[in-house]
Amino acid sequence: MTNTSNGQEGLADGPDGDTPMSFFEHLAELRKRLTRAFAGLLLGTLVCYVYIDEITALMRRPFAVAWKAAEMPGNPTMINVDALEVILADIWIAVMSGLFLASPVVFYQIWMFISPGLYAREKKIVVPFVATSAAMFVAGGAFCYRLVLPIATEFFLKYAAKKSEGGEVPVTTMYAYGDYVNYVMKILVGFGLMFELPLAVFFLAKAGVITHLSLLRHWKIAILGITVTSAILTPPDPVTIWLMGIPMTALYFLSVGVAYLVSKPEIERMKRLDAELAAMPDDGDD
Repeated sequence: MTNTSNGQEGLADGPDGDTPMSFFEHLAELRKRLTRAFAGLLLGTLVCYVYIDEITALMRRPFAVAWKAAEMPGNPTMINVDALEVILADIWIAVMSGLFLASPVVFYQIWMFISPGLYAREKKIVVPFVATSAAMFVAGGAFCYRLVLPIATEFFLKYAAKKSEGGEVPVTTMYAYGDYVNYVMKILVGFGLMFELPLAVFFLAKAGVITHLSLLRHWKIAILGITVTSAILTPPDPVTIWLMGIPMTALYFLSVGVAYLVSKPEIERMKRLDAELAAMPDDGDD
């Protein structure tokens, strides 16, 4: 009789019975998950486009707050420099807003793609994973919207205002609507992804890939990586890079605590095992 058991206590009740998948079966599974995630994103985009006027009003609010804080002359104004600029910008806003709205579906499809490689007891945390992933993604966007956007925009306005003071050719500060939308959407999504770091560390620590010690050991490399990532996910200026880099660094060290809590039981078990082995008599001694 063939033994199909992998171990005791459900430690390997088998990723789907340990049935191997071919390369093309993995591709088919990936295509299915991507299709369903895209369908969720499309539905979220359509819903957001129905309320596009309300959403765009929210997108412009940090600009108005920053304009007043920077003591710019007149009322806050944006310009439209292309016939399709407003339409394309609104579509882009709907897509990115739809991503936040559809994040539970997207993260569920991610989970379902990786779940065949997990043990039975690990598959049971699908609801906490999806809920936490979506919540952290939205929390990152909200943090950016409430704190980072007004501060960064105020800095840009004040910096540009200096160019209008003195000189033979003053510079008038006017934002193009499409450029502002691209700037806002980029850092909103960037902060949403950044807030997924503790969750990613949780699962890597759970899988035994990393521990809190390895994270502390390589903190300098992590800071460099955070800086590079911030430069990629935000507009290429020092203000927004550090407005993302500082909270991302805080999240990194928070992740160290997460990894410690997750890996602590396994570390203690290994210490007890080492102590038991050390206490065992050496059969080679008389």
